Amino acid sequence: MSRLILFDDQRAELGPLGDLRSSFEQRSGIFTGLERAEHSLNSTATLLVPEEDAALAIERTGRALADPADGSPAVLVNGRYATGGQIEIPPLGVARTTGDGTITVAHIEADDLATFIATNEPGEARIEVDELATCFTHPWDLLTGLSDRIAADIGISISTEPVPKRVVVLGEHSVHVHAGADVMPTAILDASEGSVWIDEGAQVRPYAVLRGPCAIGRDCVITERSLIKPGTSLGPSCKVGGEVGSVIFQGFSNKSHDGHLGDALVGEWVNIGAGTDNSNLLNTYAEVVMRLEQDGGLHRTGRIFMGCILADHVKLAIGTRVMTGTTIGTGSMVASSTPPPSFTRRFSWLTDAGSKTYQWRKFASVAATVMARRDLVPGPAYLARLEALHAAAAGD
Repeated sequence: MSRLILFDDQRAELGPLGDLRSSFEQRSGIFTGLERAEHSLNSTATLLVPEEDAALAIERTGRALADPADGSPAVLVNGRYATGGQIEIPPLGVARTTGDGTITVAHIEADDLATFIATNEPGEARIEVDELATCFTHPWDLLTGLSDRIAADIGISISTEPVPKRVVVLGEHSVHVHAGADVMPTAILDASEGSVWIDEGAQVRPYAVLRGPCAIGRDCVITERSLIKPGTSLGPSCKVGGEVGSVIFQGFSNKSHDGHLGDALVGEWVNIGAGTDNSNLLNTYAEVVMRLEQDGGLHRTGRIFMGCILADHVKLAIGTRVMTGTTIGTGSMVASSTPPPSFTRRFSWLTDAGSKTYQWRKFASVAATVMARRDLVPGPAYLARLEALHAAAAGD
């Protein structure tokens, strides 16, 4: 039997969104790439990652590294493969690529795996080109096609129970509510434009409106009078309110109050204060350009609608105004009455008095407190990566 291996080819340019997770940990529909592959093959994956990322990837995912000495065939799945639903496995001896030659999925013998590890080439495997296949490179690529991937992912998700009769359902698309979820009376699930998917332990409170296609992850809370618009995927244990649309929450983040967030990517352990608003469209209707690194150039996103990137552990005070195309780096705290810069460097402590570096001890204490509220403890590899990122930011 062939084993499943997820690999990170290091070709993603995700800015601070990639500080703490590999490409296969990025949520790209209902699932991350790792979750989607494991659902598709009904198998637990092992990992191929750069040596410097190995400890963190093992700690975060609970998966082992792939064993090069294992003589069994392997199904290799690129962590950047931007597909939804069931991943089709090629026959043994075949590697599928995008039009530009990027491997998406390969089913290869052990000898070819050794070649792949050494050269990033699939050895003697026959190449099949799929001109329609894509791999994400930049953060905004995760938003492109998100609605379609959510719809496709529903097909390989856990089974759900019939929708309770007390729930108001509109439209003809499917609605999937886990038996362990709680959708309260007066909430509306609008499937006119796409399916609605609600996972175990989630709670949708009264007068909330969910418009599909959207996915509400395990143990999420949708607060009263919220509007969840199409193309939204919430990872586990998020608390979300106000107006949210075309957004990915990686998980464990809160936006529980009124305010708009659109065409945005939100990492883990983010807290968005009450009344915070995000612009996702320039007054000129021009293409949005973004900066992903302090010393990097501007990137054309190819999008007219593009809101912001909020990396892990970002905290936004009440009433924060986030302008179109803003990137806020890992560990930053924004409490200024004016909008933060279009690029806010990692671990910034930003107030009306100016910007300084968030003190490491204070940041680490807050991070531990926040994670303890979800009964989680930051592991040593996770803390080491955060401390290294902080040291680099302080040096800048």
